[in-house]
Amino acid sequence: MIVVLKSRHILYGVTLLLMMVSATGCGRIISYYTRPLLDDLNRSLMRQKDVVLAEQGTPAFLMLLDGLIQHSPEDKSLLLSGAKAYSAYTSAFVGEKNPERNKILAGKAKEYAFRAFSLNNREFSKAKDKPHPEFVALLPSLRKKDVPYLYYAATCWAGWIQANSESLDAIADLPKVESLIKRAIELDESFYYGASHTFMGVLLTIRPPSLGGRLDEARKHFERGVKLGQGKFLPAYVLYARHYAKPTYKENLFYDLLDKALDSPVDEVSELILINTLARRQAGDLIDNARNEEYFK
Repeated sequence: MIVVLKSRHILYGVTLLLMMVSATGCGRIISYYTRPLLDDLNRSLMRQKDVVLAEQGTPAFLMLLDGLIQHSPEDKSLLLSGAKAYSAYTSAFVGEKNPERNKILAGKAKEYAFRAFSLNNREFSKAKDKPHPEFVALLPSLRKKDVPYLYYAATCWAGWIQANSESLDAIADLPKVESLIKRAIELDESFYYGASHTFMGVLLTIRPPSLGGRLDEARKHFERGVKLGQGKFLPAYVLYARHYAKPTYKENLFYDLLDKALDSPVDEVSELILINTLARRQAGDLIDNARNEEYFK
């Protein structure tokens, strides 16, 4: 607990320092000194194996990002960092535990992702609210360099839809999200260890077949995501098991995927340590729940 408190105090101290510098009008100092600091803090967070430390320290990191974005509202790299951080924190530590907070934080992730994408491609800001046929007209103009903005706009959008799943208007945006991810796969299917394929697999399974769910196609995307992840990106195993193997009652596949997640090292890639640690914990929970509920009996 002492370590946790120290980590939080350091981040709060950095945030306060930046607020003080900003108040003096020294914008160049912020731009020059905070970028390496921000990168180091992000790397440190992603390399963290202690999930409690990460959960309790991240809010201060989010406050730091908010302050930097407020100071530089058209810095698309900062906005993208904010989108990724808010999305990751919300999905890992908030989710269904606190629906109202989930809505707020998922909304912030979506806002930052949309602003970043709009700065990277001015046409997106015009197209995002248009009907689907007009929206997809934007996609051919996107190139491989746009994939990070494209991917995080889609995933943050999906997180916001999930947080507002009682809204028919929100759910109506799912085809747009699917179109973005499809384009990301076309441009660079290996981006972030094949995560676009895994995400597409989830999208194709969260709706019943009568509403556009396509289980066979989802399975192909999950398999491709696992292959591109090369055993290093453990969420690919967990999401494949949760969203395909379990609902289709494929018991052997379910346990095989989760056993692979549990048996794989979490620290083979430093930037994936926290993500893989969380995925391994989720794998254990899925196995325990399936056995306790006698799901496959």
